[in-house]
Amino acid sequence: MTFNSMRESLYSLSRSNAGVTSAVLFSMIAAIGLWNIFPDIDNENHLLECLQALFLALACGVHATRAWQESDRQTLSFLMHAGLAVLLFAFLLRELDIDSFGAEPFWTYLEKVLRVIGLLMLLRTLIFIAPRAGKVLSHAAMIFGMRVTILTAIGGLLMVAGWPFDKKVIHGLSEAHSLLGEEVCELGAYLLLFLASLSDTTAARLVSLAPRKKA
Repeated sequence: MTFNSMRESLYSLSRSNAGVTSAVLFSMIAAIGLWNIFPDIDNENHLLECLQALFLALACGVHATRAWQESDRQTLSFLMHAGLAVLLFAFLLRELDIDSFGAEPFWTYLEKVLRVIGLLMLLRTLIFIAPRAGKVLSHAAMIFGMRVTILTAIGGLLMVAGWPFDKKVIHGLSEAHSLLGEEVCELGAYLLLFLASLSDTTAARLVSLAPRKKA
């Protein structure tokens, strides 16, 4: 299978509600099935966390690439892709425990540098949004009705669903099953965020957010 055919298959999958639902459910069920055979896969920096990081990195990379490819940086689609890329970069840094990759000081410094870069990207995004906030709010209905927003929001809800497992507030559930529940929810959420990044945003490309010039 060539790269182009794989890319087209992923785009087709992201446009299908049934396809997206099946992919997410399959990933979660497969993770549970594998855990029953290899119970260590939900440990720190093991298979499930590596897959989570991969899906997050792919989602962040797709949004960043689509923002970069926008010929007009004043469109709503540019803001949405750039903003989501920054948000997912922050999620990725949270997911990756970089300073645990090795005992060398390099990994600690790298994590700190990436966090500073993430903060600068966030500040730059907020500065970009500030003079355009009115226009963004005026298109709120359109934004929240777009597939990319809906799938991203559902992905966020799946992340929230993992919180009770993370905090172990479900009585009667063992620590091992709580950890598995958290990792499975996050795996499904990050796969959904990746599929969301492939959604069509053509309508948003037609909306200009260019600030009005003062007379």
